[in-house]
Parts: sequence; C-alpha cells; structure tokens
Amino acid sequence: MIVAIFRRRLKEGLTFTDFREAWEAEKGFGVPARVIAATSLEDPREVLTVGFVDIDPRELAPSEENVAEQEAIRHSRIDEVIESTELKAFYAVNSEHDFSGDPREVEVGSAESILSRL
Repeated sequence: MIVAIFRRRLKEGLTFTDFREAWEAEKGFGVPARVIAATSLEDPREVLTVGFVDIDPRELAPSEENVAEQEAIRHSRIDEVIESTELKAFYAVNSEHDFSGDPREVEVGSAESILSRL
C-alpha cells in the first residue's frame, strides 16, 4: 500500500470548492485508490490530500506511467488554483494502529483495518 501526500496552498481569494473542481479526476487510476482532501483548521487556503493506493511500492512507477497523460491535464488545472505545493511525497505503509481505546496494532489490509474497504 502506498500513501501519497500533497500539501498545497490556494491562491488568494480561492476556496476549497475551487480546488476540488480543478482537482477531481475524470478517470480512475485503474487500481484500488481512495483520497481524502482536507483544509487546515488554522488556514483554509492550506489543502491537504492523502491518497491510499493499494499497490506494492515497486508497482508505483509503472502505474504512474499508465495515467501520466490524464494526470498531466489534471495537474495543469490544479496549478491554476494553487499558489504552491509545499509537500509532495509517497510512502509505503508499514503499520496501522488503533488508538480509539487501548492502543493496539491492526494488521494492514485486515478486516479490522480502516483501509480494508479499499
């Protein structure tokens, strides 16, 4: 599983709705993927997207090649509404923990995992 994290700053006067309209994809990635988009509680111009892509990290580069053209178009739209991208990073998921009650580790991808519906 891969986690893709982007932290962006919207241009002055633009809203999360403006961002979402530019950011939404027309086509899927062809692999199980979910993305959460959020705004900072302190600064509504700061937008964080966290994507969970259910592929082996070694498959990331070939998967990116399959969607490169559509992503280039989408990212050019995004560039029109953002001032900057302050973080763009990809990580391999190593563990998941439940801190709801007594802290405990949850097997990534298991039925208990928050990511299991991916």
